[in-house]
Amino acid sequence: MASATLMTYFLLSITNTCNKSCEYCVVKPWLNNPEYPDKATAEDFISFLEKEMQPDDIVELTGGEPTLFPNLLLLLEWLKEHGARVIMRTNGFKLGAWRKDFPNMIVVLARHDSDDEYMTERRVHLLEYDVVSEKIPEGAEQTEPNMPVHIKSELYPLDSHGIKRALFITNDGNIKFMPCMDVSMGNIIDLNYNLNQWDCISMSRCPYMLGAWNLITKLEQTNWNSVPTN
Repeated sequence: MASATLMTYFLLSITNTCNKSCEYCVVKPWLNNPEYPDKATAEDFISFLEKEMQPDDIVELTGGEPTLFPNLLLLLEWLKEHGARVIMRTNGFKLGAWRKDFPNMIVVLARHDSDDEYMTERRVHLLEYDVVSEKIPEGAEQTEPNMPVHIKSELYPLDSHGIKRALFITNDGNIKFMPCMDVSMGNIIDLNYNLNQWDCISMSRCPYMLGAWNLITKLEQTNWNSVPTN
């Protein structure tokens, strides 16, 4: 993978809206909850990334269900034009032919409680290097909200990463280091923030970063070189 002086991983939880309500979902308390409405728009995310993102940085889109995010394609187009490596974790609800316009993105399609017919319809839109997650890997069940477990496997063989900085941004624009850190650095909506560099002793073993690094490495090995960047 291409290296950078300050490789940043942006984990964007762009929406709390979801078409499912899986019992095991780590963000279930926030999903479709009127007390936690979406506030940050595609334009808000773009304005922030325009200031903080460099080409080859990693941007992961999650939620909720990211295909339900208004102006998702606007955000994806901007990310492609600016050389971002993108991960989108989705149940595929509104996945369509547009997916093929973004070869700089790897899609992780999660079955959750979907039936075979639903999955077959969504698989048509995937590219050869996309990933289908049929179930939660054994041993990776959630023990508490926002705390995943990194399970080394054929898909996730790497146990080290090159990420130097990480930022987690919620659907209301709040900026944190990662979901496990409950300290705000500010908000992207008014661009009023101070990006402190957290000294996390577990950063090298962070399951979010290790998972993202493994996926982006897979993307780079298959097609990243064919994607034009600015």
